[in-house]
Amino acid sequence: MQQNFIMISNLPLYLYGSITILAGTFLIFSNNSTFIMMKIILGIALIVGAFFAFLTAFSRQRKQVQFAYHELHAMAMMVYGIALLFFCHSIENVVTATTFLLIFYSFSEIIFCNWLFNMVEKVVFKIIIIRFLLGLSIGVGTIVAMRNTDYTLQIFGALFIMVGINILFYVPVMKISQSFNNSTNIQK
Repeated sequence: MQQNFIMISNLPLYLYGSITILAGTFLIFSNNSTFIMMKIILGIALIVGAFFAFLTAFSRQRKQVQFAYHELHAMAMMVYGIALLFFCHSIENVVTATTFLLIFYSFSEIIFCNWLFNMVEKVVFKIIIIRFLLGLSIGVGTIVAMRNTDYTLQIFGALFIMVGINILFYVPVMKISQSFNNSTNIQK
């Protein structure tokens, strides 16, 4: 029963990661899509993903660094989705907006690692190293995408998939954290 509760409470996180992966997959295969269709699908998908990121962040009673991180990403995704839908009128605008989003994501991952180091709680260094390397690779990947104009959207799609996979990999960490918190609450 506790396992079902943990799965249901992490459902917004699963949906947030999955939608980000689907948006990346769509970008990879968007060559045959019209510009209007691409910006509408991508914009709506990331706004919906941002909604689930907000649910993830606000569903926790204790405000932890991890959830402040989800709040920041939700706001960035929401602004990005709205910008795509209402302010991007060319593929160049989409590329520019996506570049800003991915550079933000890269820096926020690296800053998140710094936040984790400064926490009083126990830190798993393997997770910090993976998150740091992910942030670095997203930043480098964004620069590569900007230099490789024939495959910019496909590279951006691969980076979105990396972000989504990172979010899904974070779910087991959340399960362990929730199980630990539930067991300490029971013992108290």
